[in-house]
Amino acid sequence: MGHLMNLPSQVKTLHNQDDTFRTASALALHRGRAKAMAGTATQCIVLRSADEIARTAPRWRRLQERVRGDTQAFQTCEWSMAWLEAIACDDETRCHPVVVLITDASGEAQLIWPLMRENYPFGLKVLSPLTDPFGQYADILTVLEGERLEQALRDALAALRNLDADLLRLRYVRTDSALGRFAQKHFCTTGENIGAPWLDLEPFEKPEDLDKRYNRSQRRRRRKIRKKLEEHFGTELTFERVTDPQEACRHVEEALLNKRRWLDEKGFVSRALFRRETEKFLCGLARHSRDHRQGMEFCLTVLKAGEKAISWEIGVRYHGRHYAYITAHRPELTDLSVGRLHMDLSQKQAVADGMKAFDLLVPNDPHKRSWSSHVQPVQNFFLPLTLRGSMAGHGYLRYARALMRRVYYALPGKIRQQLQEWKHGPDMMMKQAGDVSRKAS
Repeated sequence: MGHLMNLPSQVKTLHNQDDTFRTASALALHRGRAKAMAGTATQCIVLRSADEIARTAPRWRRLQERVRGDTQAFQTCEWSMAWLEAIACDDETRCHPVVVLITDASGEAQLIWPLMRENYPFGLKVLSPLTDPFGQYADILTVLEGERLEQALRDALAALRNLDADLLRLRYVRTDSALGRFAQKHFCTTGENIGAPWLDLEPFEKPEDLDKRYNRSQRRRRRKIRKKLEEHFGTELTFERVTDPQEACRHVEEALLNKRRWLDEKGFVSRALFRRETEKFLCGLARHSRDHRQGMEFCLTVLKAGEKAISWEIGVRYHGRHYAYITAHRPELTDLSVGRLHMDLSQKQAVADGMKAFDLLVPNDPHKRSWSSHVQPVQNFFLPLTLRGSMAGHGYLRYARALMRRVYYALPGKIRQQLQEWKHGPDMMMKQAGDVSRKAS
């Protein structure tokens, strides 16, 4: 990987303290590359303060409108700004935003790579996607292609190597993405077999056409689910989309409360869902989506029995792709298959709204595959930047973490419930162990 050490055409680092630029120390040796990328002068800037990142928002939104793909929702300006408002990134939380911005000669953004640097135990400093673990796909926003994209990412990596970090970690990288193709050539993989199920909606002209995917007994089962729920509550069910941000926020809080109850009962873990900032983040996302309708769209649907909400889906939409981000229902209704009914209605709503794809995201669980037509391969990557990072990447990410996850999920549900005081799983176990060691010292 020695070729990745080449310095970028122009590398600048923006500091929190005085908002001034500092040119990379060895830049003078490489001025001959100032007009790289097909003869266009480019500049690679690293933004490291929330204020400067926020001031980049207009260029950020203009870039995402030009991006052709539909799988970069978690790198959009709306998603990232809502996260920065909700999550305090400072010395106390051991989290610092790092956004790589590559511009053309006019100053317009050509590539944005939202990252953050987190401090882990034992002095380990890790670069990871900005909104991790909320974001699902690690990717970049870019209009560059081919050799220009390759060179831009090399420049970005050279800039990141100037930061005080040991490891660059990318979770859930689609193998068909621009970042995925680059990572497969230059990064190390953890070797995990991951997939993201999704349903191609283009063959369906109207919502009722989705029923053709199922056989007669499956269609009958869906009708029975609805009938049993209506008999259980003694009233008709209604399915609606919530567009008012304040009302959406109330439903977000209720949905997360019930989702956490269900996870606790099953002994499952979710780093994102158990964070105290999750409600604030999702409520902010609803507001950002309303204020900037041309960007990423917040989409919350609720299934009601009379006036009582019984299930929810918190989703987002970007360039014609619907992401089923969080599904939740009242745990006492699990055996009545309310979640199955909600998924059917949500997919039909997506068709009615003109969506082209319905993404169920990772992991590749059997129940998700039953609602999908394809499974997109996804991989986890890491790139050591120091010897300590190499030890963490190869020792922990590639081997120890995978073993810990296999052992944890092989445990009986009751034992997993007892371990819920470590609610965030193997990654947070390492962080909490470091917290204990610091307190002891």
